[in-house]
Amino acid sequence: MKLSPITSSHWHQIEHIQQLAYGDDYFESMTVLKTKIAISPQTCFVCLDDEHLVVGYLISHPCDKKSLPQLNQASKYIDSTHLHLHDLAITPALQGQGLPSLLINHLFVTLKTMDYQTASLISVQNSASFWQKFDFVIDDSLSVPTGYGSNAIGMSRLLSI
Repeated sequence: MKLSPITSSHWHQIEHIQQLAYGDDYFESMTVLKTKIAISPQTCFVCLDDEHLVVGYLISHPCDKKSLPQLNQASKYIDSTHLHLHDLAITPALQGQGLPSLLINHLFVTLKTMDYQTASLISVQNSASFWQKFDFVIDDSLSVPTGYGSNAIGMSRLLSI
């Protein structure tokens, strides 16, 4: 497996993986996802298999910790020391093979060269225990937008400096 920055040739595959992972529940248009990647391409990656097909992706970007991004709403660049891990999805055929760890660990290595101090995410699909393995904790100070549903949980972690 190889990690790579997201390019225009990956969009169709990202859209397909997103549909498989979330169905219509959390689906975001490619137009919206492109805004998130445009503001922080260095913190967005795909995982490619040996045939150069996208088998997973991670999208993260700076945001205001007091105002987490709405689902399916375009993002604009802000100068912030807070990073929001917006989306992580793996093709179902390769789940359970450590690809999320590969993507997340790559993100944290990348962040060591940047000025981010904290990171957040919105846990959906009962994934809080998964995120706790990466030192994210439930953070009641985060206001989760309603579009994520009543079971969504705001989580955060401090980043090593």
